[in-house]
Amino acid sequence: MSKPISNISAPMLDKLASLRVLLVDDDEIALDRIEGMLRKLGIKSVNRSLDGHAALAAIESAISLPQLVICDLYMPGMDGIEFLRHLAGRSFEGGVIISSGSDKRLIKTVENLAQVHHLRFLGTLYKPVEAEALLVALMDLIGSAPNNGYGPIQKMTPEEISSGMDAGQVETFFQPRLALCDRRVTGAECLVRWRHPERGLIQSVAFISVAEEHGLINDLTMVVFGQAMARLSEWRSMGYDLDVSVNISMNTLNRLDLPEVFADMVRKAGLEPGHVILEITASRLMSDIATSLEVISRLRLKGFGLSIDNFGTGYSSMEKLKQLPFTELKVDRTFVSGAADDDVARAIIESSLKMGHALGMNVVAEGAETRQDWDLLAALGCDEVQGFFIARPMPAEEFIPWKTRWEAVNCKSKSQ
Repeated sequence: MSKPISNISAPMLDKLASLRVLLVDDDEIALDRIEGMLRKLGIKSVNRSLDGHAALAAIESAISLPQLVICDLYMPGMDGIEFLRHLAGRSFEGGVIISSGSDKRLIKTVENLAQVHHLRFLGTLYKPVEAEALLVALMDLIGSAPNNGYGPIQKMTPEEISSGMDAGQVETFFQPRLALCDRRVTGAECLVRWRHPERGLIQSVAFISVAEEHGLINDLTMVVFGQAMARLSEWRSMGYDLDVSVNISMNTLNRLDLPEVFADMVRKAGLEPGHVILEITASRLMSDIATSLEVISRLRLKGFGLSIDNFGTGYSSMEKLKQLPFTELKVDRTFVSGAADDDVARAIIESSLKMGHALGMNVVAEGAETRQDWDLLAALGCDEVQGFFIARPMPAEEFIPWKTRWEAVNCKSKSQ
C-alpha cells in the first residue's frame, strides 16, 4: 500500500474504525473481498445488501445512517445507476464509491452523474478491488471536510453579501498559471473568497449564484476587479512580467458602460488592458445577446484579452467561439483531470488544442492535479496550465514568495 497502516496517524485510525459502511453488490465473493479489506483496516460496522432495493430498505430502517456506501453498477432488480438516483433523492450526505468492472466510458458517465446528483462522490474501485485503491478512497473520506464540493452547501444570504462587501470581507485569491514550455509563471487566475466572521473562509459556490440572482454580482465584480488590478500593479512595479485573468459573469456583460469602467480602473492602476484577461464562461446562455456581443467586442477593442472558460461544457461552446473575438481557449477541468487514463478526455483535449491553435488562440488547461496530467498536456503541446499539481489558489501576499520558490527549483534561468 502507498499508505500502510503504520504510516496512518492514530486520529485517522480512530476515524476509520468508527466508519459505518454499506456494501451493495449481488456478488457474494466481491462482498467478501471488500468486507475483508475493511475489517483489516479496523472498520467494525460493515453491512451488506445484494441489490439497490435491499440497500434502500437498510438505509431507511437504520438507526444510524451509513457514512459510506460502496455499490456495484450491474445488479438485478435495481442497478447501481438507479440506486444513486434514489440516494440523491434522499439527500444522502455520506460518501459514495462505485465498484465496477464496466468499461471506462460508462464508468466515467456514471461518475459525472453522481456529481450532477450532488452526491459526495469519492471515486471508482475497479474490480477486482485492490486494497491500496480502497484505502486511498477511505482517506479521502475521513480526511475531507463535510462540504467537499458534493455535500449540501450553506448558501450566503443577499443581506450577508451586501453587508459583507461593505465590511471588506471579499478577498481575492490567486491561482498560478504556468507556461508548459519553460515552466515559468505567466500570471494567475483571480478567484473570489469570503472571509466570514463566523463561518471562516467561504468558497465562491456559496455566494456567486446568490449574488447573480439578487442583482449584487456587478458590485461584487467591481470589488474583485479592483483588488486584482491593485495586486497586478504592485507586482509589475516590482518588475514581474505577469498577467491576471478575472472571471466575468454573463449578468455583468449586459452593462453597456463596462468597457469604459474596466479601462478606467486599469488606467488608474497604471496598467495596460493587454495584461488583463477576462474569462467568460461558455456554459451560460447570454440573456441579451445583442448587448453582450457589443460589450464583449468593445472590451476586446480596448485591448483586453478574452478567454472562453469551461470550453466544451454546457450551452453551445462552439457557437460562442464563432460569435465572439476570443484570444484564449480554456479547456475545462472535467476533461483535464485524469485524462492520461481516459481516451475520450484525451481526444477532447487534443481536438481543443488543434482548434485553438488553428484560430491563433492561446490554449490553457485547468484542473491539472497529477504529474500524469502535466506530462500529457506537455506532450500534446498545450500552452499554459493551472491546477492543484502546481499550486492551489492562495492569498495575494503569498503569490510572489511562491513564484520565487517555484522558479528557483523548476526553471533553468533564475531571472524574473
